[in-house]
Formats: sequence, C-alpha cells, structure tokens
Amino acid sequence: MLLVTPLLQELKQDFPNAKVDVFAKGGLVDVIFENHDNFDSSIQLSRKPAMDFPGYLSAWIRVLSRKYDLAINVDAGSKSGGIAAKCSRSTYKVIGLKERPSIDGFPDFMHLAKYPVYAYWSAFGIQARPIAPLRLMLSESEKTKGREICAQLQENGKPIIFLFTYATNNKMYDSSWWRPFHDALNKEFGSTHTIAEVLPVENISQFDHELRHYYSRDVREIAAVLQNAKLFIGADSGMMHLAAASGVDTLGLFKVTSPEKYAPYGGRSGYIDTAKSTIADMMARIAAVVNR
Repeated sequence: MLLVTPLLQELKQDFPNAKVDVFAKGGLVDVIFENHDNFDSSIQLSRKPAMDFPGYLSAWIRVLSRKYDLAINVDAGSKSGGIAAKCSRSTYKVIGLKERPSIDGFPDFMHLAKYPVYAYWSAFGIQARPIAPLRLMLSESEKTKGREICAQLQENGKPIIFLFTYATNNKMYDSSWWRPFHDALNKEFGSTHTIAEVLPVENISQFDHELRHYYSRDVREIAAVLQNAKLFIGADSGMMHLAAASGVDTLGLFKVTSPEKYAPYGGRSGYIDTAKSTIADMMARIAAVVNR
C-alpha cells in the first residue's frame, strides 16, 4: 500500500478535485492513506475470506457496483486487481498489461512504486515527469511526538542509525549475520552515532534486545520516529518501505528478492546486494550515505 502513494500524488496533480477509493487486502488502508487529501475510502478484502465470506463478498459487490471515472490496477501480476479493474463500472480502465509496450521504455519500470504510474501515463499519453516518492503524510502532531521519542533513544544526543533485523521467510538475516555487521558498524560509526534497533510487531530481535531499541504497534508513530533518524538499514520488508515513506535515508538489504522491483524508493534511499558485498563494502556504502 505504501508503494501506491506515488500514484495517489500523480492523480492529485492531474485531478485536484477527484477522490480515490483504495481496494486492497488487510486492515491498514485507512492508516496508510489517512492524510492524503484525495483519499476517500477503503474497500478492504479480508485476508482470510473463508472465515469472513460475507465481508469478502460485500467488498467485491461494493467495488463492482459503484460507478467510477477511472479504475487502475496497481499490480499487473494481481489476479484480483485485474478482475476488479476489468469488471468495474468505470469509464476508463488501466489494467497494467496492455500498456506494457510503452512502459518497457522506462529503464526502472519493474519497480512496484513506478509501474502503475508508468501504466497511467501510457494509457493517457502523459509526458514523463519526476515521480513523487513514497509518502505517509505525517501530521505536525505526529512529527512532534516522533522527535520526542527519537530524542529519548539518542545516546548523548548522537544521531541514530536504526537497524531492523526482522523479515519474512528467507529474506531475513539471522544473528550470525547481524552480529558481525553490527560490530563493524559500531567500530566505524559508534563514536558519532547511536546505533539502535527498531523492533517488528512480533517483538523479535536478532540481538536478543541487547541494543537500544524502540517498539510500537502504531505504524504512523513508527514512521514519525524513523523520520528523525540519520539512517535506516534493514532487509526487504514492510518496515523498510515504511522507513522510505517517512523520509529517512534508507538502505535495504537484498539477497533473494529483486531490488529492481522492491528497493526502497524516495530521497537518497538505495540498496545493498549482500550476496555480492563484503562487510567492508557495506561500511563504505553506509559511509557514503551518512557522511554526505
């Protein structure tokens, strides 16, 4: 859902008075798009339709019965997204596949934050322009709270480098990888930076909670805290994209998934291919971000 925020900003630019419904699985749609002023409502599909079939059916009825001016499938690989866009009562439809010949002209078309934007441009002949970054649209009160929490985590006021050591399945790095990485990071940057860990909702730590750490179940609060850090480093995950959407410089760690498709996007964010990088290579990459 965070990867859809550039598209919402594109639509806001072209249709300042339009409102957007977001049809997606899960319960975080309203949280993610809360302060995007062109966001109207969420149509949420249950992740477990067998356990909530009436709710699942109701969501489909709602999205297929409402009249829209434009329907955009944001993921060409999504069967439900493709069906929803094709079958919607929409005047214009962007499915994401028939536009592919034009999309292929962009070297970074594979990225999931950019593909739907390119599909939208291609469908309507819009000239290429800078694509907005991932953006959560934090309120001023959220930013203030984030600064306060971040200040409490800092050691003697030193800027924070956040580590996120969790990820799903084989995207995760275990403690045998993280501990040598931390030792090198601490040796290189520990005297000038606070090295802390942001924990997942599962409250799992590859350092056994030995580092300074921050834990919250509030997605927007987490983003507000990360926004005040110097750097975020973590494996390909939702937390990585949340960091990028907060505006903090973000380095994603990749070993099995495609950075061309999932790399953190926005600002000075980037990625490290850990399969091809030594720890010395990684420290040099981190220094290039921290010291610029």
